[in-house]
Amino acid sequence: MTRNKPRLELALYARPKHPGTHHYALFVSPKSTKSKVSASSTKHHVKNTLQNIHGELSQPWRYECVAIPDCNVEQRLLARVVIAKVVVPIGDLEKTLTAVPVYQEDDVEVVDGRVFSCRTWVRDALEELGKQGVIVGLTDWEHVQRRALDYVESKRKVGRWDVTWGGERGVPMTDLLSGEELIR
Repeated sequence: MTRNKPRLELALYARPKHPGTHHYALFVSPKSTKSKVSASSTKHHVKNTLQNIHGELSQPWRYECVAIPDCNVEQRLLARVVIAKVVVPIGDLEKTLTAVPVYQEDDVEVVDGRVFSCRTWVRDALEELGKQGVIVGLTDWEHVQRRALDYVESKRKVGRWDVTWGGERGVPMTDLLSGEELIR
């Protein structure tokens, strides 16, 4: 079995227009350790941006995969939380993620008043990655989300994003698999 497999991370972003909420994304990154933290990553997420098509304004959801050369300069990124090891080739992981449904407000497939968002897409993606055997690690969404939000809250309480912060630089990062905090 290959060592140093890529890691799947939950990334939480600030939403300045919606305080108290977060934008959710999945990162695939090289394995990080306390002595060598990976700065590069590939971000997988859904977003809805305002579009004007033939005079009609809309905000359709769409999947996006983008390379991030340095997570430390990624705007509004609050924290990275390692949640799983990727145990298949990256192409297989990406194929699985592109197949996770992206719903629109008017989709009849969205039933029972379920609201689609970046959070529900990440939840569904994590479930699918686990079902397909693409990852090994934490796949229980409620547990992962609670731990990630607790981690962000702990960083907020110590003033991590205050202009007077005098501690370690870089985006805070914790590994839920090993229990280590990689960047405070």
